Formats: sequence, C-alpha cells, structure tokens
Amino acid sequence: MRRLLWDVYARCYDVVARLSPYERMVCEIVGEVPLQPGRVLDAGCGTGNLTRAVRARRPGEIVAVDLSPVMLERSRRKNPGVTHVRADLDGDLREVPGAFDVILCGNVLYAVTDPERTLAVLKSRLAPGGRLIVTTPRAGAGVTAILREHVRDRGVLSLGRIILPLLAVGAINVWLLGSAAHHFFTRDQLAALLGEAEIRATYSEQAWLAVLPSPRDARPSRPRASS
Repeated sequence: MRRLLWDVYARCYDVVARLSPYERMVCEIVGEVPLQPGRVLDAGCGTGNLTRAVRARRPGEIVAVDLSPVMLERSRRKNPGVTHVRADLDGDLREVPGAFDVILCGNVLYAVTDPERTLAVLKSRLAPGGRLIVTTPRAGAGVTAILREHVRDRGVLSLGRIILPLLAVGAINVWLLGSAAHHFFTRDQLAALLGEAEIRATYSEQAWLAVLPSPRDARPSRPRASS
C-alpha cells in the first residue's frame, strides 16, 4: 500500500518543481554539496529533481535509490548515467555497497517507519569527512505559505497551467501532513536525532534543512589510499 501511494504521487509530483520555493530549496541543498565529491547517494530520490541538480557539482558517481519503481523510472529519464537502485530506506541499504562522500535525504525522513534507525544507517555509510544533508517537513507544515510565496514571486497567472496536478499533489500532501503514521519534527527534535548538525528553515519555512556535520565543524576528508 505504501509503495502504491508513492507510485501515484510520482505521476503528479513534478508540478511542485515548478514552484519558486521548491526551486530555492533545491538550490540551498545543492549549495551544501562540495564541488566534485567522489560518491553521492540520493537516498529517496523521488522523481530525480535533486539528483539532476546535484549533477552540476560534477561528482565522481551518483547512486539514486527509491522504493517506488515509478519514481525511479522518472528519475532515470532525467538522469542518464546515474545508477538507480530500488531500495527501502526502512532497510539496511545492502543493495548499495560502499561508503559515500555526500548523502542526500530530501523530504523523505518523515515517511520512513523509524527515522532514528534510518538516520543511523545513513550515517554509517558516510565516508570519513563525509556530509549528510537532510530536508524534512517541520511540525505544523502546510502548503499555503509555499503557494503564497510562489504567487508573490511570479503572479497568480503562473498557476494556470499547473493548477490541476497541483491540486492532486495538494490533496496527497494534506493527507500526509495529517497522518499519524508520518513524522514531523520541531527543530529541537531533529537536532536530537542528528546530533551536531546545522539546522535552518527552508521551503517557505515549511521544512528544515540540516547538514551533518555542521559546515563550521567539518574537517577535510582524509586522503584515500591508492589502489
């Protein structure tokens, strides 16, 4: 049932990528990715919008994982050359071997069964000096502020061509935000889960952007032994 929900969501989700607050959030996330990182994992890649943006940082390799086959297929179309793997973030990611210099977890954490366990798995897959970048909807999040900011930026007429799929996405989001099965954190709750992370608001202040370790505390990666 859970996979079916995300398969349906995938068919209309990309309309969100046309909203200016979403575009700004993606830019903020990509800004936290170092130039030319060795390996990047997009954990919960969805339809591949973040994966596509991160490719501009020229990583050595990107691996994109998601539970939904429909999400993965849409991401593959946007991201030729990226390795796509079907995997459940409630599992141990054994489908994806090795360590990563950057791990992205974009608006996924709220939907896993046990966020603490998922974060522990992701942290365990960081290479020395690696960086985990997480966005997740905050407690009390809603869609009104996002739409208001977009209209302020581009005018109400900009909604004309996207209103129908946007209504579908909005309906699913209302259900997600109201479901007791999902997890929406205060800043303090997210800080307790992540430890020494820098956390700030993004996406019209409806989501948190967390970077672990904090860029102020991050140390350069140790040189890798040559093979």
